[in-house]
Amino acid sequence: MYDLISFGEVLIDFISTDYVNTLKDASSFSKFLGGSPSNIAVNIAKQGFNTAIISRVGYDPFGDYIISQLKKYKVDTSTVIQDNLFQTDVVYVLKSILSPEFCAYRSASLHLDLPSNSSDMIKNTQAFHLSSWSISTDYNLKNAIYLLKNAKKNNVLTGFDPNYRKILWKTSLDIEDVLKIVLPYVDIIKPSLDDCYHLFSTTKKDEKYYIETFHSLGVKYVVLTLGEKGATVSDGSKMMHLDSLATNVVDTTGAGDAFWSGLYIGLIEGYDIFTASKLGNAFSAEKLKHVGAISEIGNYKELVNKYNIY
Repeated sequence: MYDLISFGEVLIDFISTDYVNTLKDASSFSKFLGGSPSNIAVNIAKQGFNTAIISRVGYDPFGDYIISQLKKYKVDTSTVIQDNLFQTDVVYVLKSILSPEFCAYRSASLHLDLPSNSSDMIKNTQAFHLSSWSISTDYNLKNAIYLLKNAKKNNVLTGFDPNYRKILWKTSLDIEDVLKIVLPYVDIIKPSLDDCYHLFSTTKKDEKYYIETFHSLGVKYVVLTLGEKGATVSDGSKMMHLDSLATNVVDTTGAGDAFWSGLYIGLIEGYDIFTASKLGNAFSAEKLKHVGAISEIGNYKELVNKYNIY
């Protein structure tokens, strides 16, 4: 039995070592395990839960590094395909206290095959997570919908990270049309305001507009993150604003993934969406103190007390 299975990219983040204005000005980088679905699986596994990731890497030094790191963190890698057909994805990221600039080189994540036992795996998990990279090619989209339908049929909690950027989009359909297909199978969506601006081609709207739009597309819970202004959580009938808990911002890479991690743990432990989002908010604040997506975050039970989450 799994607590969470994620579907999507696992890659290498090369994060600039200095604070500079743009990637063009960066001259040195440090290597980190990355990829949103991977980061979430690792964060949750580090808290003592059982996680797995369905993904693909190349049979190359970076793929070897990724597999070894995932195993170190006790993430099930039996469904991470490693072969010579494609190269491991690499992303260069600007170390930043704001939304970081990035440059992605994609290969393996464009071709996400499903293991033969994927439907059985989905039946035996509490939560299933995917990101927009998982639906950014027609091939990936078909497989993502298959997994989502299985999750829905088996009453598995589903979460979708709409971290869409046009430069990464290879699907033949427009993103807004894909959202209409995917979101009826999604329980939780956690966009940032930046994500909303990229997702919808209309003029920038207010928070309420975006939240109501996601609900109208079939999503049960919406968590709209607002950077230093915190987040707004909605269950369709009630909204709650959460102030940011961050006191020391060193690097924003992976902050959203940390939020997801605490959110899922809260829901797995039986919290309602509002209390679980408070735990996600605490995870994000702890992550922001460190460089890289995978950071030392205290035991979630200790964070419940530290941040008075109830």
